[in-house]
Amino acid sequence: MKMYSQKLVCKVTALIAGLVFSFLLTPSIFAMTLDRIVAKVNADVITLMMLEDRVAGFLNKMKAAGSVDKQLKKNKLMRTVLDGMIAEKLQIQEAEKLGMVVTEEDLQKALDDIYATNNITDEQFENMLISEGSNFDDYKKIIRGQILVSRVMQMHVGSASAPGEKSIRKYYRKNKKNFWIPEKMILSHIMFIEESDSSRKERQLQKKKAEEILRRIQAGESFSELAKKYSDDVSAHSGGQLGVVGRGTMLPEFEKAAFYLKVGEVSNIVKTVNGFHIIKCDNITPGYIKEFKLVKSEIKKILSSEKREKKYREWMSELKKKSFVSVSLASDGKEIKNIRVSNAVTKNEGFKPPKTINPNRYSKKQNKHSRDEGLPVKRLVEKKLKKYKKLYANGEISKETYLIKKKQLLEKL
Repeated sequence: MKMYSQKLVCKVTALIAGLVFSFLLTPSIFAMTLDRIVAKVNADVITLMMLEDRVAGFLNKMKAAGSVDKQLKKNKLMRTVLDGMIAEKLQIQEAEKLGMVVTEEDLQKALDDIYATNNITDEQFENMLISEGSNFDDYKKIIRGQILVSRVMQMHVGSASAPGEKSIRKYYRKNKKNFWIPEKMILSHIMFIEESDSSRKERQLQKKKAEEILRRIQAGESFSELAKKYSDDVSAHSGGQLGVVGRGTMLPEFEKAAFYLKVGEVSNIVKTVNGFHIIKCDNITPGYIKEFKLVKSEIKKILSSEKREKKYREWMSELKKKSFVSVSLASDGKEIKNIRVSNAVTKNEGFKPPKTINPNRYSKKQNKHSRDEGLPVKRLVEKKLKKYKKLYANGEISKETYLIKKKQLLEKL
């Protein structure tokens, strides 16, 4: 179990390092969107800019892996990522309650791994952070938080017991179809290429040629020798041998004809977009179900993963029950308010709702007839964030000034 826990921490740390690094390298995909608070997690807040930066990093990671779903809707993606950020906040808060500490040595080890993985020096990395309008101390806070997440997850999820022999065999009996290996065939063919710009006469000549070769095969001549002499395919030199093929790897017309054959049989002429084919079945490997001993370790991993996922869901459910979580995320132009708000705030004695702040403290003008007077604190903060973001977008203030103003406003909550 200790070995599993160590592997879990290594995997989580590696994934975190990659994601966090990609967040820094990727500008926000919604740069002109006005900043505001989209979630409160006990005493912490998540802003729209924080969410969009995370979404941008996620998309960058998916694009690099070649698995971006073009049909994925923006609001659905943002909600999914926001749920992950909320879970992360809850986990960090739980780790801090348990007194978990990340030492400077731990932090430096994580940073060294990031430098090595991305082939970059510490000096280059710090310069990159500065050019992105960030700083090294803020980045270290992010890494520190992610290390806490990996440790608290190891404590609550990594200790799941290994599945027993009885459970593994039961899974095998119920899911044998998942371990089915489809039949495969060893095929040869003779191909007569039909060019896309071939005339009708040329096509007819190729078909007649194929019909003549088929008659000679049926008369007893060697398929291999005829393939070497007449096939237009690159396999001609080997007597038309294609090797082992499975379903789903060939053109539909070719596959249908091939898998209808028995060992030693030769097909009639098969027409595909490439031309005319004569196919021979040299051998068949029947489909079969893998033996239990060959898939036991695979099933063990599946069941262990399911146990960890179940344990994780139960743990997160408990964390949410004793926490205050409020979400306000736009969807199709409408505000989704308090999508997931726990009514168990009183159970968490360490949390107190934010105090009401005098709206005038956010303004240099003390006009009692100001339109801001009487507005909720959250609305006032959002209004100011909107103002400063617009100034930053228009180039009237620097990114550093904008980030300072933003931080000051959020501290007022």
